[in-house]
Amino acid sequence: MSQPFCYRCRQSLDQKDDLRVLTRTCGPCFTALLSSRDRNLSEYLESLEMPSALVDHNQTILFSNSLFRGMMRENETVGLRVGEALDCMYAGTLGRCGDTVACLLCRLKRSVEHTLLTGEGLRAVPISYPHRASSRKSFVLTTEKVGNAVLIVMRTAP
Repeated sequence: MSQPFCYRCRQSLDQKDDLRVLTRTCGPCFTALLSSRDRNLSEYLESLEMPSALVDHNQTILFSNSLFRGMMRENETVGLRVGEALDCMYAGTLGRCGDTVACLLCRLKRSVEHTLLTGEGLRAVPISYPHRASSRKSFVLTTEKVGNAVLIVMRTAP
């Protein structure tokens, strides 16, 4: 594997730092890019090799990359809550994503809330949820706090 470089400043990244390799940024550039909330953020998210989205405190998607949108039934995800975009079986039938009894046990929701409250990013959290069409969908989640939002990066569960 070749040496990874920061997307923004082109500084060499430590290959042992899984978060930096996954997000393709050094710490200062990561914060600057995700705080910008402009075209630079969209371009940066598109450069990531995994489905990724920036979400707020109530699971509403602020920005997402095409890999994330490709997992959805609809191509537009901004303004949807994560469970709605991921086609969770409970979203819409029991209430709004994040507001139902089932959501109390949702690992994705709890992971985002934990990261927002503590500032602690989570790594390789296994997520499985009831999907409307496919019975269940599973993936592994990484979270990282940026300001008052959380970047979620998803990869297929092994």
